[in-house]
Amino acid sequence: MSSIKERLSREIVAAEGYLTGLFWRNPDNYNFYSEEKLNYKSFMNTAYGFFFTLGRKLSEKGIKVFDDISVSQVVAETNTSTTYEKYGGFETIHELSSEVRDKEDNLDAYYGEVKKYNLINKLIEYFGERVITDEGKYNYKKMTKEQLHTYWNDKILQLGIDGDNKYDEHFLLEGLDEEIADWDENPTVGLPFYESKRMTKITTGWDYGHVYMYGGFGGSGKTSLTVNKVIMSCIQHKEKLLVIANEQSISEFKKALIVTAMGVGTKEYVDRQKLNEGGFSDDEKERLRKAVKWVKDLCDGDEKLITFVFMENYIMDDVKKLVKHYAARGLKRIIIDTGKPSEGDASMARWERFVEDMKEIYKLARPNGGGLNLAVWINVQLADTALKMRFLNEYALGDAKKIKNEASVLILGRFMWDDEYEGGKHELLVNQWDDFTQTYIDKPLKRDKGHQYYLLFYGKNRRGADNKTGQKVLVLKPYFGINTWYEVGFTTVYDDHNY
Repeated sequence: MSSIKERLSREIVAAEGYLTGLFWRNPDNYNFYSEEKLNYKSFMNTAYGFFFTLGRKLSEKGIKVFDDISVSQVVAETNTSTTYEKYGGFETIHELSSEVRDKEDNLDAYYGEVKKYNLINKLIEYFGERVITDEGKYNYKKMTKEQLHTYWNDKILQLGIDGDNKYDEHFLLEGLDEEIADWDENPTVGLPFYESKRMTKITTGWDYGHVYMYGGFGGSGKTSLTVNKVIMSCIQHKEKLLVIANEQSISEFKKALIVTAMGVGTKEYVDRQKLNEGGFSDDEKERLRKAVKWVKDLCDGDEKLITFVFMENYIMDDVKKLVKHYAARGLKRIIIDTGKPSEGDASMARWERFVEDMKEIYKLARPNGGGLNLAVWINVQLADTALKMRFLNEYALGDAKKIKNEASVLILGRFMWDDEYEGGKHELLVNQWDDFTQTYIDKPLKRDKGHQYYLLFYGKNRRGADNKTGQKVLVLKPYFGINTWYEVGFTTVYDDHNY
């Protein structure tokens, strides 16, 4: 094993040396690469690991120019004179800093190479010399860190497939009677949406093996509805859940959860804006504590039930790694907030990238063909051009309308327009309960002061009817202050073909 490490040390020595020299030449680099990302253990050659770490000590003291005097002082303070002299002292690092004066543009490349060899070293611990043995198209020297990670991760995943191909062969006409009995005894009913019988009935819940896509306009409450209908259901039914977010932080999700808990649980109220302003009164603190207790009681105190991962850079390859990692640990329900094209890919138009990314999500979710049989809920933003559309369908997704193909269920939401309320030119009749007649009747909605109703369109539904095949539009009444979304009834919005 020592000979292997010596070989790798020789291969990476130039990149480690140049990287160290660039940090000494421009100490500001230390501010952009935390110690967690790059430290002594990142280097296979101990000399460069020492000088790199010494440079960080100098930088932490606010020293901007690493000269012989300042370096000697820090060496003395850290009691590392023997090691410093062993590696050639200031003359060695000064020569290296001078040598890289025209290589500043290559810093990211050297950093990537160092991290790649860190990965190679760890892979060898598990797979041995195979990692550095060329075979067919496999050549570790020519591959990037990401390619190596994908290659060896795939090797592990293949072990779990037990040698089977990534497809399932069946015969359509075989076992029909047995299938009917199975449908009868084991219905494919998914997780019910929280306090939403109608929404659940339309798709028979949020089931495994399917992608549910929910599209709304910016600032229209996509995340709020998801917290109320999906996350709350997982808490109520003790279902493990992974939330992958790239816009709203964990703190924002917690605020939405507590507000929801007050709205649907404790039936108490604290001004939502007050959660941002702080300075709670004793009464407000008590109400918030009750909400926390209500949530914990609902999930039997399991604080690890929902895992939250924030992705600063939304890249589909990283999403796939995350999903596979957590799926292997039993988290088979996934929320992605918000789905969008992978960042930093200029090889194709954004909408084309978005379509390709959604294909990858579908491959992960599907129950067969190598999929992981996941229940995926993904929020997407509707195109601004769709603000003029009265009837919402896949065209509201703009150029990315083809992402509909990867979804089993496509839900699209908008607020009711002014002319759709009682007396308006396009007045909507909503089938709702009438206390006087004790039956459901069609009647218009009155415009409440400062309040709007919300319409949910079903543009696609493999688990039932959609708006083109008989499913009516679902009307909700949201109270954003307590994040509750009450089902009012169904209505018909005629397709004006304004798309």
